[in-house]
Amino acid sequence: MRIQWEPESQEVPAPVLGPYDASRAVLGPPTASYRDNLLPELKYITGFVGGGYTNDFMTYVNIVLLAQFSRRIAIIPPFSPSHIGYNESNIPFGDVFDVPRLAEALRTPVLEWRDVKKDIGTVAGPMSEKLGCWTCWAAFDDGPRGGRARENRLEGRLGLALGFHSGWLQGTQENQPMDSEGPLKHRMPPDEQLLCFDFLYYVSTIRPWEWDEEYNPAWQIASKMHFAPRMVRIANGMLMRVFNVQTDDDIPPFISIHVRHGDFKGMCGDVPLPDCLASLSVIARRVQEVQDELANTRPGFNGGAPLKVLMTSDERDQTWWDDVRSLGWYFVDHGPRGEDTTAKYGKWYPPLLDSVFQSMGTGFVGTDRSTMSMVARRRVQDWQGGAVRDFRWGYPGADDH
Repeated sequence: MRIQWEPESQEVPAPVLGPYDASRAVLGPPTASYRDNLLPELKYITGFVGGGYTNDFMTYVNIVLLAQFSRRIAIIPPFSPSHIGYNESNIPFGDVFDVPRLAEALRTPVLEWRDVKKDIGTVAGPMSEKLGCWTCWAAFDDGPRGGRARENRLEGRLGLALGFHSGWLQGTQENQPMDSEGPLKHRMPPDEQLLCFDFLYYVSTIRPWEWDEEYNPAWQIASKMHFAPRMVRIANGMLMRVFNVQTDDDIPPFISIHVRHGDFKGMCGDVPLPDCLASLSVIARRVQEVQDELANTRPGFNGGAPLKVLMTSDERDQTWWDDVRSLGWYFVDHGPRGEDTTAKYGKWYPPLLDSVFQSMGTGFVGTDRSTMSMVARRRVQDWQGGAVRDFRWGYPGADDH
């Protein structure tokens, strides 16, 4: 008699959830109403943005920091495409940064709005869920809007209609007026379980601007926000092609540069651009300082040879890039003749990947007064133990030293 063999049942074991997995901070999968997915025994905090990729990153750092201070669970929104055009979709925070790694480092769950609420769209939908928030912007905004909450494009895309409590720094919610920038123009008190703010970019602990200070507690959060594995894989692939190597282990150590020109050109006023913006020779001098410091602090590193140099910039003038190439420096060409990054991955990815490249440098040279440069500089210092410099600009001889 012939016996037919039948394979044993191949049941896939359920994944083992870590103690800080996002699912431990919600009732279940995303729900139509955010309120239906919040655990009654927990409290949460969120906020909104609209200041460009790096400034929004800094805002989200502040949300997580306040979550730590207040023993709440942070709910981080997606990045808003304020700097690339609102016809683009949002990009989830967790597509850019490694949220599970962050949660492990902080020893607490970290949520994104997509963990809490479903049907998050790219444009405002017809149905919006009300949420009462506090406004920080009203305390800073002394312009023509007269101390109102900061507008943002995220609330509609998240299916929310926000109401704001204004003047909160001067009193309590019982005796202060309400104001709303939400699409329904409604009034409501701030929510107790989900603490919500309009714009936390400007908050600080001691001084108005302290991101460059060693004590800054926000940087203790930011330094734990490493890039998502997929972002690193894409960046490594591009660097392998730029440096003509076969594996990511073969990518040579390099000095990364960030030159911000775009909107900074508008800050030059009456100063001609050639006198206002730092020349490549000025930047090269700063690069040499980094080369010299690395040679002194790491004798024999890279076989004693100078490190390669990788340029990142928002400059669009092809002649300028030709001059970069003539210095023997490298760069990732995001255009159609190069990586064609936008066509492959979307409009978000050129600036996102540039920030990854910048963080990978053994040394870094950045643009003074640029938050993108500031964050990259601190990453290179903390993650790579690298040597760093900024170059000054704005008038002739600004970087003389």
